[in-house]
Amino acid sequence: MKKTISLLLSVIIIVLAFSSCSSKPNAELTEENITKTVDTAFTALKEFDTKKLDTYVSSSTLSIIMKYAESHTQFQDLGKAIFSNLSYEIKSIDTQNRTVTVSVLNKDLYDKAYTFVNGLLQNYSTLQLLQRLGDDAWLDNNLAKLTDEIDSASMQSSPTDITLTISQSSKNFVLQFDENAENGVSGGALSAIKGTIS
Repeated sequence: MKKTISLLLSVIIIVLAFSSCSSKPNAELTEENITKTVDTAFTALKEFDTKKLDTYVSSSTLSIIMKYAESHTQFQDLGKAIFSNLSYEIKSIDTQNRTVTVSVLNKDLYDKAYTFVNGLLQNYSTLQLLQRLGDDAWLDNNLAKLTDEIDSASMQSSPTDITLTISQSSKNFVLQFDENAENGVSGGALSAIKGTIS
């Protein structure tokens, strides 16, 4: 009986040890590893790689667009259009406070996106718009217009600094994008779009 209980306790201890190890990321919070995370996340933004974005970025507005992009290529194309001209430079890394400050530059997209969204809201209620987000023919027609507007936009005159908080998932570091960071990387587009899709 004592041997059985000892064996059972040993198994429980081993299982607990493995589970606690698996909850820690494989890498330490160093400047090098933070830089790799930023590079991976921003490359994923530019390519609008939703799988990598889901792994390395936490953003309420982006997660909504990514959800629609899973079943509608028009949202995938929109994401690529918004971020294709994004450039970035890491300005500082604070491992103690778990933050990284990044200088970002994109096209100036707020006015283009705001005008587009405002036009939609004049023709549709929010409920009607939400119903049309699943209509591929409607998306083909309307999101193509926004993509064309984005293509014709000019670059911002100067970069914007954003500060991202770094959290940990079970396998990697995750960059937390607040509203200021979302607007910075998207040239203001996400702020204008947010009211329509949320």
